[in-house]
Amino acid sequence: MTVLFERAKKEDLEEIHDIEIASFPDPWSIDSLWAFASNETVRTLVCARDEESGELVGYYALQYVLDEAEIAIIAVKRKFRRQGLGKLLLEEIRNFCKERDIKVIHLEVRSENEAAVHLYRTFGFDEVGRRKNYYEAPKDDALLFRYSI
Repeated sequence: MTVLFERAKKEDLEEIHDIEIASFPDPWSIDSLWAFASNETVRTLVCARDEESGELVGYYALQYVLDEAEIAIIAVKRKFRRQGLGKLLLEEIRNFCKERDIKVIHLEVRSENEAAVHLYRTFGFDEVGRRKNYYEAPKDDALLFRYSI
């Protein structure tokens, strides 16, 4: 599958939100997603689409300032998981950051999200901390990761 990346537009938000609801116990609202999509100076919301079908397969939200960035969200549509798209999204984030001379990427993830934790470690993120009981419903720790470019 060839994937195209493009900045999210207002008409993408419903579809992104559907993936958000299916992916996370505490999904972002459409308004929160739009806050990332509409801010071109320190935030971005990027869609990943299958080039052939045009179907949205995943997305990420990133905020950045000076030489640091934070991945706020990264998600792949359920039927496309375990096909390397998470790694592809991370590669796209790394490229986005390199173009802007960003040196460090941060993120946090639920400790029980084993697939995501494995992806980040395999990609080269280092675990740098833990926030006990950070998440609610269900209660879970947040693992803090850092990636140096």
